[in-house]
Amino acid sequence: MRHRDRLNGIQVILWTGLGVGAGLVAGFALSEWVGGVSRRRVQGVARRWREATPTRLTTSASASAVLTALQAEPRLAGIPVDALPVARGVVELRGWVPSRAARTVAGRTALAVPGIESVINSLLVRGEDDFPRTRDARATDQSA
Repeated sequence: MRHRDRLNGIQVILWTGLGVGAGLVAGFALSEWVGGVSRRRVQGVARRWREATPTRLTTSASASAVLTALQAEPRLAGIPVDALPVARGVVELRGWVPSRAARTVAGRTALAVPGIESVINSLLVRGEDDFPRTRDARATDQSA
C-alpha cells in the first residue's frame, strides 16, 4: 500500500463516527419496527418456540424407542433389525429383511416414533442384496 493511499487520523475518526451513527440509526429503526421488549413478550416467544419444537430424544433413548417400536410391529416379527443412534433424532437401521416391503415397513415404523426426525435405512433385502460379485465386473466407458 502506498503512503498516500492511507487514511489520516481525522479520516479514521470520521469514518468510525459514520459507521457508529449508521449502526445506531439502524438499531433504532429496527426496534421501532419490531416493538418493545418486555418479560411477558420474551416468555411468549419462548413458549411458542418450545411448543413448535418437538421433544428430541437422546441418541441412546432414540435407538431404544425405535427398537421397541420395531419389535411391536407384527409385520416385522422375528426379523432381527438393529437401530443404531447417529445423532439426536437420527437412527440408522441395519440388518437383513426378507422383502422390500419389510424394509419399507421398518423405515416407516422408525420414522413414526416421536422424537425421530430422520432414519437412515441401511437394511438389506435377502435375495437382492446378497448376490456374489464377480471379479470380472468392469465399468464400461460411456463417455462421448
